[in-house]
Amino acid sequence: MGLFSKKMTIEAPCTGVLKPLQEVNDPVFSKGLVGQGFAVLPNDGEVVSPVEGEVTMVFPTGHAFGVKDKKGWEYLIHLGIDTVNLKGEGFETKVSVGQWLQKGEPVSRMDLALLKEKGLESDVLVLVTNPATVTIKQPYGDVEKGQIVAEVNHA
Repeated sequence: MGLFSKKMTIEAPCTGVLKPLQEVNDPVFSKGLVGQGFAVLPNDGEVVSPVEGEVTMVFPTGHAFGVKDKKGWEYLIHLGIDTVNLKGEGFETKVSVGQWLQKGEPVSRMDLALLKEKGLESDVLVLVTNPATVTIKQPYGDVEKGQIVAEVNHA
């Protein structure tokens, strides 16, 4: 990709199963109301940054992070469905606002056993919150953390 390319790549934030946003069990996300993107059902609790950029927001509950890349794309990394109700239990945040992240840098560790015990889904969502076109570059199914799975471009 050239310096003037408007496209950016997004990597898998965890190892697991890549699935379309439409299959996420939450209408706000599945209908794309927050943004375009994808979800990964994680095999383990380590979540890494899918993009390079600055941390712009960390929810006090540790279940969601905002990142803005050098081209101005804004991303929401959301851990689990309805996990805000845990009030931070089960999440170990590893980043802070203003921090510059490299792709693959750990952002959080989530307790998958606790989520399962509480009856919550553990999907890790990566959403582009600006108006954008997100193109999935991998077949849905198994992905490895750090694998390029999508490309974002101006809508």
